[in-house]
Formats: sequence, structure tokens, C-alpha cells
Amino acid sequence: MALSKSFETYERPGLVVSYKASNVKIYKGANVGVNSLGFLVPMSHATASLKYVGVANDTVDNSLGAAGDKSVNVTKTGSFVLKAASGFAPAQGDIGKEVYGLTDWEVQTSTVGLTNQYKVGTIVAVETTSTGVSGVRVRIDNYSV
Repeated sequence: MALSKSFETYERPGLVVSYKASNVKIYKGANVGVNSLGFLVPMSHATASLKYVGVANDTVDNSLGAAGDKSVNVTKTGSFVLKAASGFAPAQGDIGKEVYGLTDWEVQTSTVGLTNQYKVGTIVAVETTSTGVSGVRVRIDNYSV
């Protein structure tokens, strides 16, 4: 049935969303996903059935708690400088290529060695990470669910 009067949709900008954490520690700056139970975990190619949701805004330790005891704010859009995985030497020609998550902070353009292939974004620049190692700026728009 169509609306016959105004309806409040409780709009909330989707830039940052809070997710309930699994019983893990999640670090600020980590690529994160939700597991098959719907709880937030660090991205890892070794974990099956993840859905990529974005980048953690804070460090939250729920390793001693039950899944859902703590929440983490996650940014779902924008670009972030992530570490180039071992064996991936980013070059200017990689701009525009999609990257896959190896760990919660390492990405690569190849699927070689990945148990599960999770795309996390597109390279928009070659940059150095905040820790001084080789990295790429990755735009996550349209990759996070």
C-alpha cells in the first residue's frame, strides 16, 4: 500500500556506521568485515564468508567479551593508504586496478595465495603508509556493503 501521509525514515548519513564486534581486537585503520553471524572482524583472506564493510575508526578490544558486547565505528566511503602486501611492488601503472585484502591492512592486486578473494577497493595513488612502508591509496566506495 502506498503512503497516504508523511513517513519518518530516520535518515542517518551512511558515511560512518557502528557495528557490533565479534570477540576479537580490532585496530584503528583496519579493513573490517562482518562474518556469517553478522559480527565485525578484521579482514583476512583466510576467513570464509566475510562481507567487507569498511575501515575501523577506533581500536576496540572485545577479545575477552562476548560477540556483540562492544561496537566499532566504521567508515564506509573515501580513500585510505594501506600497506602493499609482500610481493606486491606498487607502481604508477597500478592506478585504477582493484585490490584484494590479504590481512586487515595489507592489499594486493593479484589473487595468488588468497584462500578467499575479497575485493576492498581501487588504487587511486601510490603512497607511503604512516609506518613508512610501501603502500597504495585505496578508494573503498562501492566495495563496502
